[in-house]
Amino acid sequence: MAKKKKPVAPIRPVPPRPAPQAVSTPSLQFDRNQPPVPVQTPVRDVVTPVTQSQPNNGLIQFDRRLKWFLGICIGLCLVLTLAKVNYSSITIWNQIIPDGSDPKRGLITGTPHTIRLDEWGILAPVFLSQINQGYPVTNLAIGGQQTPLVMNVPVKHVISLFRPDYWGFFALGPDMGFAFWWNFKFFFTLISLTLFFLVLTKNNFWLSVFGAFWITFSSGMVWWSMFFTFLIGFGALTFVVFMELLYTKRRLPLIWLGIALAYLSTVYAVNLYPAFQIPMAYVLVALIMGYLIQNKLTDVLVNLPLKLAALMAVLGLIGVSGYLYYQDAKPTLDTMTQTVYPGQRVNAGGEGFTTNWFSEYYSWLLSDTKLPQPWFNICEASHFVTFVPIVLLGLAFCFVRTRRVDPLLTASVVVLLVLLSYMEFGWPLPLAKATLLSTSTSARVQLVVGVASVVLTILYLNYLASLKLPVKAVYLFSGIAAAIGLMIYALLVNVTDAAGFFTTSQLIAPTLFFVLVSILLLPDVQFRHRTAAFGGAMVLFLLPNLRVNPIGIGMSPITENVVYKAVREVVQRDPKARWVVFGSQPLAFMTTATGANQLSGLKNQPDLNAMHVLDPTAKRDSVYNRHARPVYVPYIDGRDSVVINPGGAADTYLVGVDPCSPKLKQLGVKYFLFDHAPQPAEVRCLKQVTSLGSLFIYQATN
Repeated sequence: MAKKKKPVAPIRPVPPRPAPQAVSTPSLQFDRNQPPVPVQTPVRDVVTPVTQSQPNNGLIQFDRRLKWFLGICIGLCLVLTLAKVNYSSITIWNQIIPDGSDPKRGLITGTPHTIRLDEWGILAPVFLSQINQGYPVTNLAIGGQQTPLVMNVPVKHVISLFRPDYWGFFALGPDMGFAFWWNFKFFFTLISLTLFFLVLTKNNFWLSVFGAFWITFSSGMVWWSMFFTFLIGFGALTFVVFMELLYTKRRLPLIWLGIALAYLSTVYAVNLYPAFQIPMAYVLVALIMGYLIQNKLTDVLVNLPLKLAALMAVLGLIGVSGYLYYQDAKPTLDTMTQTVYPGQRVNAGGEGFTTNWFSEYYSWLLSDTKLPQPWFNICEASHFVTFVPIVLLGLAFCFVRTRRVDPLLTASVVVLLVLLSYMEFGWPLPLAKATLLSTSTSARVQLVVGVASVVLTILYLNYLASLKLPVKAVYLFSGIAAAIGLMIYALLVNVTDAAGFFTTSQLIAPTLFFVLVSILLLPDVQFRHRTAAFGGAMVLFLLPNLRVNPIGIGMSPITENVVYKAVREVVQRDPKARWVVFGSQPLAFMTTATGANQLSGLKNQPDLNAMHVLDPTAKRDSVYNRHARPVYVPYIDGRDSVVINPGGAADTYLVGVDPCSPKLKQLGVKYFLFDHAPQPAEVRCLKQVTSLGSLFIYQATN
């Protein structure tokens, strides 16, 4: 039986392809007598935006590198804190009040510096005074009224929530607390400034880390024992959170960003040091304006009503917390505002640099014991390496060739020049008062100008990375000539300004170094690793600053000193009794550390109640109505006179009083510490408690 065949589908004819059309090609023939004319593509100077990936959830890209960096910083801070490592010159106490122990007690490496008296001689003892007294709101040993509320010290008050660098004292005790106070400054500042530059440079990681290192370890920071890094760090982090709040596209982050902004800005505001805070605030505001102009506002407009509500809530939280703080601190603040210094001090600028703008190029040749006499001291003389003249020249070259202005760079230049004008030339006093710059001297604005110049240079380096400019010999050689001329000028200025301290030959090597570094900032000097070369050179220059602050462990140079132990033992037996130290300032500071309630020693602001007992008619209030370090000396004339005169330094005054004066008895003074063997007339109403070599402790007999 035959099988059925499946039907076969008919084959459809394939339509023929259309014939290709003839394409005319230019003839390759040419007249041998006529040379070909090359086609020239015009080359234009352009600026290519830096196109780095931006995360959808914020301005900062928290990639693996950044997470490792944050983890290392936080880890080192914790480990060094638990190891009780600090960077204080506190070991100088082993030489100031020797007790026969090891002169290097508490010192791991480095050299303590006597010039840092504010740190080792005032703040460290004040911290211990607060600890030994139980963190009181009122501590007459350091000033009248409620001084701990306005002086940055650990205190049992809600204000301590806004002093995070002091949290270690409450949780870890004095040694680890002191270590945390130091390590917080270093690592928090590095983290905050890195995040700050990441926002400004659109996530240029290594440039941001370099910028953070540059500011943190400049001479103007390390020689001031990192005091100003706290405000710089919180100011930078406030900027970061504010910009994140403005540019986030999501609703949920607005809540925690608003809370963070309220907290950070309050921290910046209530840690009082207007001389630095005000000019630094101007730098931050200028950067905010420049950033907003430079970047699209479309992201800012997303969820704008919620963002405005968040900002209003932030202002409300700041207002409420500020009001509550003011209510508690008002009497103290009122007293402070009426003092000769700092309350009534008004400035109009115009004093200029303590040294000169270019002195930092030669900082390798300076130390706390080796310094030109006109430059006062190493702390006041220290600031930041500046490249502002070269940066301004480079920006001028770029503008001529691109006809474009970078708003962020422009804002940085403007605020820097404004602050420089206040420093160098001064402003009319009404203008200085209206802008609140009257609270700051040129010496303090000098530090902020240094910070602003570093910010400008980092932004400029990031800007150069986005340029696509052909090298032009006229700009290249003009820039090199300008760099050489600037450094020759800097050399001559320093030879003259340092009153013969430097010789020309000493300055040749640093001058050549900075000529090469400055040339790296010229737009026409182009090679792949230009930024890395500049950063490496500056890190090399800054490395010696790592040795400025010594490395120590614990607070044993004070707490294990024989004098501290002897006075502390008496204080523990009789904690409410008042003391007077007749003698040197360091001995009075050591007594403060024990928790003793004393008349002498530091007075962050005057104890007017006590001084009105000693000076009932307030005849000498212009001498003692100020932040000061009074020194008491025995003075016996048979008439119970009290002599109050200015001391040798601006913040010191002398009080001559009879140890047996009824005025001291009225003030509750019971114990007396003499730095000399007292005469019989000085102790006629006292009995000896103990002697410590040349030091003597006496007690009132009635």
